[in-house]
Amino acid sequence: MLRRLIHELRGSYGVQAVFSLCLGALSLAACNFDYDPPPSSEGELGRGDFLYRCVGESDALCPAGSQAATGFPQAIALGGTFSLDYSYNSEFAGEPLPLLKSSAPDRISVENDIFKALALGYTAINGVSGTSEVIDIKHLRVAAIDHLIITENELTIGAMIEVEAGAQLSLVAAPYGAQDELLGGSLDYTWTSADSTIAAVVGAGTDEDVAIDGTGEGQTTITVAVGELAIEIVVIVLPGSGSDSDTTTTTTGDSTTDDSTTGTTGG
Repeated sequence: MLRRLIHELRGSYGVQAVFSLCLGALSLAACNFDYDPPPSSEGELGRGDFLYRCVGESDALCPAGSQAATGFPQAIALGGTFSLDYSYNSEFAGEPLPLLKSSAPDRISVENDIFKALALGYTAINGVSGTSEVIDIKHLRVAAIDHLIITENELTIGAMIEVEAGAQLSLVAAPYGAQDELLGGSLDYTWTSADSTIAAVVGAGTDEDVAIDGTGEGQTTITVAVGELAIEIVVIVLPGSGSDSDTTTTTTGDSTTDDSTTGTTGG
């Protein structure tokens, strides 16, 4: 929740915009800053809104299996693919919708209504009429992936995670830029295990989410790579609840003691 709140306050709408929304809502309810930016963003010529949509299965802005984004991205990840729609405001309602084109196809390309971020920086997306008039404009920023945040059951994990043998982890990677902004765009991920006899990647491991099976007791490393970035997660597989022994032996120096196990242990 804290990360989500920070993301919202630092997003395209900013603290001032959120504060203004709170003032406008005082007649209805007290403001608790629990605000999600919409997936649309007003065009720079003010004639309508650009609507962001996800393509593929690996865009952090869309829930699994949906093309409806939770918000308009502050930036698109380099190499990410996405889609845009356009809708007029009431003043221009009923007019033919413009065709959305990239002002620099070598920076953001578009083919069959799918955009791809090819170069860092800002690129204008133009809404163009049938008579080649620019109806509206939206500049999109493309950013490099600075770091990934990995979650398990919506909780951020660190560099190590534990699982019992016979159990399964569900991990999700989300790309962030250098300004700690969540990046849009569907990306190609690669999840691999250093030792699948201890922890195995289920399936192809090419989306932002992956299942990891605890296949045998021990410790190994899971690597997730996207673009030019790769991070490692240490996975410790503990004895399963159906293990024949309910004790482990801990050795410190020359002394040996028997400790009861209760599942996972602190890292």
